[in-house]
Amino acid sequence: MEGKIAGAVFTFSVEGILSKVASLAAQELSLAWGFKAELKRLHHSLLTIQDFLQAVSDQPQDRVMVVEEWVRKLKAIAHEADDVLDEFEYEVVRRKVELQNHMKKKVLNFFSLSNPFAFRLKMAHKIKNINQSLVDLKGEASFIGLVSKRIDATPRGNTWDRQTNAFVGRDEITVGREDDVLKIVTTLTDSKYNQENLAVMAIVGMGGIGKTTLAKSVYNEDLIHKFFEAKIWVCVSNTFDVNLILLQMLEQLNPTKVPSKDNQNALLIFLNEELKDKRYLLVLDDVWNEDSEKWSNLMECLFKLKSAGGSKIMVTTRSTKVASISEKLLRRHDLGKLSADECWSIMKKKAFPNSSAHIVPQFKTIGREIAKNCGGVPLVAKVRIIIMYI
Repeated sequence: MEGKIAGAVFTFSVEGILSKVASLAAQELSLAWGFKAELKRLHHSLLTIQDFLQAVSDQPQDRVMVVEEWVRKLKAIAHEADDVLDEFEYEVVRRKVELQNHMKKKVLNFFSLSNPFAFRLKMAHKIKNINQSLVDLKGEASFIGLVSKRIDATPRGNTWDRQTNAFVGRDEITVGREDDVLKIVTTLTDSKYNQENLAVMAIVGMGGIGKTTLAKSVYNEDLIHKFFEAKIWVCVSNTFDVNLILLQMLEQLNPTKVPSKDNQNALLIFLNEELKDKRYLLVLDDVWNEDSEKWSNLMECLFKLKSAGGSKIMVTTRSTKVASISEKLLRRHDLGKLSADECWSIMKKKAFPNSSAHIVPQFKTIGREIAKNCGGVPLVAKVRIIIMYI
């Protein structure tokens, strides 16, 4: 049982890191010049390790200790990879913030990572070392009898889209968004929209501003749980495939009823069985599609379901065009930047999870100065505190 739990937990952890690799590989490739190949290799290595994890729970009793040691090593490497990818993602957002706030000279003098060439060399070295550690770990897996098990038959080349889920992770920190949560929850549960079906609200904001984290907070509110009889979370990312969205909806509602993705009629029949006369909330996270025809096709399918009035769709996106295409009845919610104090609060929570921990004055002074230069972006605040420890 212990091995089975470990396998599940670390598969989930690796999936989170895999999502970051996929997202970063699909975007900002100019900054990744010089280590793009290492990023792709890391992506492939993590997929391979994922397959080995599926075999953890099948080991005989006499191998439990050695397998647990292998999992501990994987955990350490996974955390290292997670920190490095956070650092890379931070650098992407930081450069955007510099440009927007005309702070380039000031920040460049403050942070040594600002030299693109030096940054690329540093990242290439770190990711190369992680990749080598994963190669060694794969060799150990074979030596101790772990046999790779394919999770599914999906072609490896189709796994590059970012993935999110509705669960709030231990490291996810929400600060300064209480009013946003209250406004969105109030709108989604407003009785004046109960006669309407599939009103759509879009949450719009720049990358790293916390759209997904905000959507998770709303999704997990007690009032939302009481108001909607069913809740569904779908990460859309770069690929807006109507049938795939329908399939992911069905997988969450009833995993035992999953027809072929290509059979739209069967998908709609099964979805209707699950959602008939029910009021539901559908979250479409990280939407990039700006093709209004694709959006219309999805809405046409959803309108065929005989769900109850008051069902809603919440979309998160960076694109104002996506928001204008998707929004229906409900006013979009533009997510603003945080204050310097709120960024400092995020940094403190990241560095000191124990709220009673004493913070030395020198650290507090430096931290507050760094918080002022975060541009109000939560992701920048989270990762800058990591960089202070590297």
